[in-house]
Parts: sequence; C-alpha cells; structure tokens
Amino acid sequence: MSDSPLYRATMARRSVRRYDARPLDEATLEQVRALADAVRPLVPANHFSVRLRSDLVRHDLVTLLGAYGRLITPPHALVPYLQGTAHPLTDLGYRVEQIVVQLTALGIATCYIGTLPREERAREMLALPSDARIGALVVFGYAAETVGGRALDGLVRAALGRTQLPALEHFFFIERVDNPSQPPAFLRPLIEAAVRAPSACNAQPWRFLWRDGCLTLFVTRHNPRYGVGAAQHYNLYDGGIAMANITIALEAFGMRGQWQLLSDPSGAPPHPAAWLPLAQLTLE
Repeated sequence: MSDSPLYRATMARRSVRRYDARPLDEATLEQVRALADAVRPLVPANHFSVRLRSDLVRHDLVTLLGAYGRLITPPHALVPYLQGTAHPLTDLGYRVEQIVVQLTALGIATCYIGTLPREERAREMLALPSDARIGALVVFGYAAETVGGRALDGLVRAALGRTQLPALEHFFFIERVDNPSQPPAFLRPLIEAAVRAPSACNAQPWRFLWRDGCLTLFVTRHNPRYGVGAAQHYNLYDGGIAMANITIALEAFGMRGQWQLLSDPSGAPPHPAAWLPLAQLTLE
C-alpha cells in the first residue's frame, strides 16, 4: 500500500448516507470550495463549475430521489456540472471523483446522489444552465456516529453487494477479452483503485484489457442495475470515476501515463458488442 494520502483515501472511501446535523466550519468549507479549482480535466475545452449548497433540505432530495431522499441527512451538498459536448459525462465523473477523494482525505464523509434520470428537473430546481450536465450531486458532512446511522449504511452496502472487494479477474483481461486474469504486479494497484470506484447502483460497468503496453477501458453498454432510459448513461460517468482513481494510483506509485478518450470504437482492440470502448491509458 502506498503512503499517499489520496491513494489511501481512494481505497478506504465508503458512501455515507446518514450525517451528523452539525455543519462543517467555514474554514473547512473554504477548503472544499477550493478543491473544485484544482481538479484536472480530461477535456480542457469543457467548462466545469461547482456550487456549494448548505440549504438543500430534505424536501429537495425527496423531490429528486423519491422516498430514498428521506434517508439521507446531509448538512451540505456540492452541485458539480459541466458544459461542453466532448465526452461530457466521462469528463464530469473524472473531475468530481478527484474532489470526492480529496474530501475523504480530509476526513469528510460523502455520497454520490445520481441525477441522470431526473436531470432536467435537477437543472430547473437548482437553477443551472439549460446545457449543464449534472450526473450526480455530492452530499457531504460528518458521518453520523449513531448505531442507527452506521446500521443504515451497512444495510445499503449489503443490498448493493458492496460489502467485499470484487474479484479482479472479473474486470481484467490480458491480450484478449476471453482471457480473464489477475493483473501483473505493476498494474495491480491501478486496477485495485479502479474497481474500488463507486458506481451507480454498484453496477461496476468497467472492463480492462491490457494489450501491447496499453490499458483499454471498456464499459458495459447495458447494465440492468442502472434501470432504464437515461440511467444507462451512468456507464460513462462511472467510467470517468474509475479513470480518476487510476490517475491517483499512477501518481501514488510514481508512474506516468496518458489517457486518450475514444470517440471511434474501431480504434480499440477486438471486443464484444456489449462492451463500449471508452478510453486508453498508455504508460510512459
């Protein structure tokens, strides 16, 4: 395990749904505001903004989430959004995960609240530009230390199948997509960080192929865990989150690499039709 605080935060983070009612102090909130200015993009031409809200009352979350919104008691929320047409959801997930990992390293609890099935309603409710892509809110604060709060988080993790690490060979392949494998030692920290990434409904859409010195990231095109309609596009957002975790792992272990987003599937190695090529990482 690296001694990098961000890598440790990546590996240790868990979603928290029950929060202490006390807000963060103003100095800490200023740190949170500053995090948005330090994130790195996948597509520099896209415009990224983050609003900090400490007035999202339970009614607002119920409006967006239905009954599930009643279970979440955060004192604060981040509203990150992106304007641009080049890989917007992947770029958005990549940037937001950098903030979430930084918050975890500061000892602040977080939870993604997905908005894709209700994105238009969220734009209207939060007074965002009409072309803004939201993807998810991030609620945050101090985790509730009550037995009930811890029990709820444990129950939700168990319901989503998030109580143990997934087998890496389910996600990682060498040379061919029909060759599931354990990653080689030098890649293992990257893949471990990637599969620890949060994903909507714990769908875990990622698949990684190591071939000819290049790591190709695919996401499953359809995942029943996401639901129907616009929710299927969480695969792009969740792919960006996994890419951010890999970038953090690269830095933690003194490695260098360059991401290239894939717009043309023909540039990817042979793969099943059910897999969407998203990006490639070339190690330097």
